[in-house]
Amino acid sequence: MGNDIFGMHKHHIVFRSQGGLDFDLNLAEMTLEEHEGDDGPHRNREKDLALKRGLQGKLFELFPEGDYFDIDTISRKLGRTSRYFDKHFRKVPMVGGLFPGEEVVRRLMGGKLY
Repeated sequence: MGNDIFGMHKHHIVFRSQGGLDFDLNLAEMTLEEHEGDDGPHRNREKDLALKRGLQGKLFELFPEGDYFDIDTISRKLGRTSRYFDKHFRKVPMVGGLFPGEEVVRRLMGGKLY
């Protein structure tokens, strides 16, 4: 469960089952106990929500409401190829060929805001 590298696990803050994507900000490195224990995000809703709200705040810093972004800028800011994000943003609303910051964050948060 999780990617066990030297005893550490990579946890998707927005789970893939919730529409989460693979980019560094969406991954938190945790010990086995932090990840899967009773106080971990899979069993503790408050811990899960705290991680999600923290990620959302960081994403709004990168993609502020009121600003607009093309797929290349989104990709560059998140350290993945535009090809990766292009397929995940096909259904995201655009304005004049650009994605509004709130819609970028909403998509990266699996379709909802916290």
